[in-house]
Amino acid sequence: MIGTPEQDAEGLLKFSEAVDQLCGIEITGRGVVGALYAAARARQGEPLAMRAARLLKGAVRGPGDVVLIATGLPTFAWFLTEQDGPVGAATLARALVMAYGVKPIIVTNPGDEAICRTAVTAAGLYCLPLERAMQLPTTAAVVPLPVDPDEAAKAADELCDRVKPRAFVAIERPGANEKGHYHSASGRRFTDYCAKVEALLPHLRAAGAPIIGIGDGGNELGCSVIRDTVVAAVPGAAKCRCGCDGSVVPAAEVDALVIAAISNWGAYGIEACLAALEGRAEILHSPETDTRVHSLTAAAMANNDGPGLLDPGTDAVPARVHASFIDVLGWMVGAAGLDPGRLYRHPRYPWLYEAGGEPRG
Repeated sequence: MIGTPEQDAEGLLKFSEAVDQLCGIEITGRGVVGALYAAARARQGEPLAMRAARLLKGAVRGPGDVVLIATGLPTFAWFLTEQDGPVGAATLARALVMAYGVKPIIVTNPGDEAICRTAVTAAGLYCLPLERAMQLPTTAAVVPLPVDPDEAAKAADELCDRVKPRAFVAIERPGANEKGHYHSASGRRFTDYCAKVEALLPHLRAAGAPIIGIGDGGNELGCSVIRDTVVAAVPGAAKCRCGCDGSVVPAAEVDALVIAAISNWGAYGIEACLAALEGRAEILHSPETDTRVHSLTAAAMANNDGPGLLDPGTDAVPARVHASFIDVLGWMVGAAGLDPGRLYRHPRYPWLYEAGGEPRG
C-alpha cells in the first residue's frame, strides 16, 4: 500500500477487516458462521485471514520452500471429497507460488488424488510426482496419506524428512475428535476413509512451522481453537451420531484458525491478504480461474454437497456465485491502493530467481 508505515498499517487493518466480513457472509443458511467467527476472532485478536497470511509470509524463506496443504472431506455415500477444500487448496497453492515461488504439496485421502490433481492443474499449476515436482517451478504434487494410523505415521516421517515443510494449511479437512474418530458436520463417522494427516503435525511443531486450519462448520481441523463455541452453537456437534460418545470437533491444536461461510472462501481471503501484503493483485486468482477449477473438479467426481450431483459449485452454491465472490474480492484488492513499485523492487515471478535473488540462467 502507498503511504507512511502508519497509514499502511491502518489501511491493511481496514482491508483485512473487510475481507473477513465478506468471507463470513452467511450465504448457506446454516446460521452458525457468525458465532464461530466471533469466537475465533475473540480468541485470536486480529482479522483471521490476514493473521494466516502473515504466518505464511513469515514462514516461507524463499523459492523452493514447501507448504503442505491438507484437504479432502469424504461425502456420503461415495466417500469421495467435495469441491469445498480441493478448490481452495488449489487456488491457495497457486497464490503461494505466485507470491513466493513455493512448492505446494497437497495431502489428501486415498482415492481423492485424481480430484486434487485436477483442481491443481485447473488452477494453472503443473501437477507431477513428488520427486519431479521438487525440481520444477510452478509445479505441485499430490500425496495421499494412509488411513491406517501406523502407516500414516511412517509416511509422514518419510515425507517431512524429504521435503522439510515450512508451513501447513488444512482446508475443509476433518480431524480426529477426542475419541480418535472423524465425523461429518452432522456427526456421521468416516474414520475409515480419512487419511491420518495429524501424523504430520509433530514434525511441523518441532520445526516451528505454523499450522493453519480453515473451516466453516466446526468439524474441520483447527476448530479446537473454538471448541466450546462449536459445541454450543452447532446443532449435534456436542455428541456425534456414530456411538463413540465424542463431539465432532477435531482435537488437534493449531496456530491459527480461519472461519468463513464456506471453507474455500477462507482460502480466498488468505489469497487476498497475501496480495495486499505483497502489493501484487495477481496473487489472487481470477473469476475465470475459479470457474475452471470448480467445473473440472466436478468432472473429476467431486461433489457440490448439494443434491448429490456433480454440478460445479460448493456447499450447494453454484460456481457462478463463487466467481462473483472472487470478482468482488478482486475489486477490494484493487481498491486497497497496492504499490506498483513493489513489482520492480521484488521479483514478479520468484520461481525464476535463485535463493540469493539472481536470475536463473
